[in-house]
Amino acid sequence: MIKSFDRIDRDGSVLATCGSPPLTRKSTGNGIPLLKKGAINLYMNMPCPLKVVAKMVIGEFVEIYNASHEVPIYSPMLLDGDSKGIEGELKSARSEEEIPEIMIASGLHTVLSTNFKKMFIDSGIYTGITSEMALRQMPETYRKIATENNIGIFSIGQWSIVCDLSLNTIVPYPHRWTDLVDPLYKGLITVHGYNGKASIAALLLILTEKLGRNAVMDFAGNIRNVWHFAEILKRLDSTEPRRTPFNLLPNAATVQMPTKKQAAILEFEDGPVLAPMLMYVKTSRLEECRPLINFLHSKAMRQALRRGDFRLAEEFDWSQPFSYPSWEYLLNNDYEELVATLDIELKKGLLPDVFQT
Repeated sequence: MIKSFDRIDRDGSVLATCGSPPLTRKSTGNGIPLLKKGAINLYMNMPCPLKVVAKMVIGEFVEIYNASHEVPIYSPMLLDGDSKGIEGELKSARSEEEIPEIMIASGLHTVLSTNFKKMFIDSGIYTGITSEMALRQMPETYRKIATENNIGIFSIGQWSIVCDLSLNTIVPYPHRWTDLVDPLYKGLITVHGYNGKASIAALLLILTEKLGRNAVMDFAGNIRNVWHFAEILKRLDSTEPRRTPFNLLPNAATVQMPTKKQAAILEFEDGPVLAPMLMYVKTSRLEECRPLINFLHSKAMRQALRRGDFRLAEEFDWSQPFSYPSWEYLLNNDYEELVATLDIELKKGLLPDVFQT
């Protein structure tokens, strides 16, 4: 059994906690439904390190709201609903009655899949919610993408390279994301992943768009391990012989890294890889959902997100360098199919034991 990694705030509360996923899980989910009839349904697909604190903060608001409103708020997250089963329900939806009133997605495989996007986003059934303050602060290209394509940008996280400083290496540090395909770094990279899959879709899309499809195979040849972030954090600055100097992790995980570890985040010239959360609200119920929308942009929610190193879109520094696939590239492809194809290509180039811990 692998121990969870917790980081404790000054007041003694757990900031975030998430251990490695179980080795087996039921494919049918745990029976918690996506929707409750007659409710304001909220579905949030949160990054693993944020689930505990998000559930706590939103649960407190929902309890107070439901005590004084006839139409309650329902969220499967508050009942520990299985996200895999719920995502399946979303993908099979064919009418407005089959989708939640509010959806916040950290994984884009559903919202940017062709069928879901065409049926619920392009049609206007959903309205993408990007705050006015965030729109004013965004670069013009992002502002146009959000407003012209009904993209609701709620919050921004990041992925970075964490260097294991306890390892001596004669190779120079990479300076940009495209450097990672250089054979100079063969066997020197570990990436976050679980259940036999690497969770690095955004980087694969960036490499493919900038360097072509062969870049994925080249990058795969440099990967020594695909481990869950908890395993990577555990092995940093340890005696683990397979640990590597360069470790690709979401910042939601790196904030849990014990300060005693000899490790540091490497700053790239082209900035971190973004991990956006998108937000959609049913157009027909916008006003009814307004109290919940306002809460999701409140101080309490901001503080909860910061514990996983996420920022609301209006708090993100849009002037800093950052990397992300172009939205034109994303919107002109079926995101789910594209990522699945890249995952297949990546696995072709991986060593046979990369998932072994």
